[in-house]
Amino acid sequence: MVEHGVKAKLLVVDNEQDQLVAMVHVLRSAGYEVLEASSGTEALDHVRENHPDLIILDKLLPDKDGLELGKEIKSEEELQDTLVILLSQLKISPENRSKWLEEGVDGCLTKPISKGELLAIVESMLRLKESESKYKSIFENTGTATIIVGEDKTISLANSEFEQLSGYSKEEIEGRKKWTEFVPEENLDKMMKYHDLRRNNPDSAPRNYEIKFKDKNKHLKDIFITVGMIYGTDKSVVSLLDITERKKTEKALSRELKINSDLAILSSKLLESTPIEDISDLVLKYAQSFTRSEFGFVGYIDPENGFLISPTMTRNIWTECHVKDKSVIFEKFGGLWGWVLNNKQPILTNQPNDDPRSTGTPTGHIAIETFLAVPAIVNEDLVGLISLANSNEYNENDLEIVKRLSDLYAIAITRKHSDDALRKNEEKYRNIVEKFLKLHNEILIEIIRKDEL
Repeated sequence: MVEHGVKAKLLVVDNEQDQLVAMVHVLRSAGYEVLEASSGTEALDHVRENHPDLIILDKLLPDKDGLELGKEIKSEEELQDTLVILLSQLKISPENRSKWLEEGVDGCLTKPISKGELLAIVESMLRLKESESKYKSIFENTGTATIIVGEDKTISLANSEFEQLSGYSKEEIEGRKKWTEFVPEENLDKMMKYHDLRRNNPDSAPRNYEIKFKDKNKHLKDIFITVGMIYGTDKSVVSLLDITERKKTEKALSRELKINSDLAILSSKLLESTPIEDISDLVLKYAQSFTRSEFGFVGYIDPENGFLISPTMTRNIWTECHVKDKSVIFEKFGGLWGWVLNNKQPILTNQPNDDPRSTGTPTGHIAIETFLAVPAIVNEDLVGLISLANSNEYNENDLEIVKRLSDLYAIAITRKHSDDALRKNEEKYRNIVEKFLKLHNEILIEIIRKDEL
């Protein structure tokens, strides 16, 4: 691109010496830096060495056809933006003009050329090139993925940000791909509707909206789109902002708020001296909801005999499980959940059948596809268990949430044990007092009888 205030570098190629000298003089007088050549070979050497901004090229050269030379220059990547004006001795027919322009030249002139005509076309083409260069620079450096889309939905221009977003190179995209290839099925009808509306009545289609975007690897991304029509054309410019991480963060925050709200409800139940059976049900309900688990059970350890009691076992797992003689009281601990209790450590596995700690499942048992279990522990003492199964896939976030639940459940179990111990002590002291009062009354009665005698 020609820098502001600096005249462009030109190359004039003509084997007619008088024409060559005249054009070079006019252009140098206008302040341009001008190179000259009288053959195709000489011209090509100048172009490769000096990279002129614009070439005025005679079609009839002694060693090369001017049109073919122009195409050869344009075919080289570092020279493809060079402007080429083709000169013809003969009057140029509309058919030939169209053909030559389609084949890569940027303008056509018929000799002889007046000074005014020569300067006018050179200046206008250089201004156009500068405008295009500025536009491409702005387009390339918008900071977001940006594309130009034609009426037929073909992407005619894409910047490097769109390359990164899509996973495709510009060569794979420009003039080859339609934007519909990047839109999943569920968004396609809406996008097609907006595309057509925008070209009939630009104000009838929204400028901003969110869609899913499908990249080269078939990964879906959340995208915020801004679309506007390019004035005087049927093309639209589309800016695409990847908001996938923001969406994930919003989802995570929403989930965390829900979890904290539910844990607050559970905590309030502990303050209300809610029965352990109800607490167990609530813990299981939240654990399954938080981790998307199909099955699960929650239980506490009986401090007197060490058995696991699971008041939640009569929920859906009871009807699905066809093991004979099943019970809500477990005297022995088996399988993966047994390992958790025996070792006082959690387990998270998405391939339980391949886990060396697994002892398999008995006949009629629910098929375990994924497994997560956390012990409830107070002061290193095992007091209970939360066991879950058959989420799509467990992760570390699921484990941390269930650990938080197990801490609350451990408090509830400890409170139950304290309440049970208090009730037993109250009953014990009540019996002692009742016995004392009975004995006291019997002694008083005996004393009264003796006095009466």
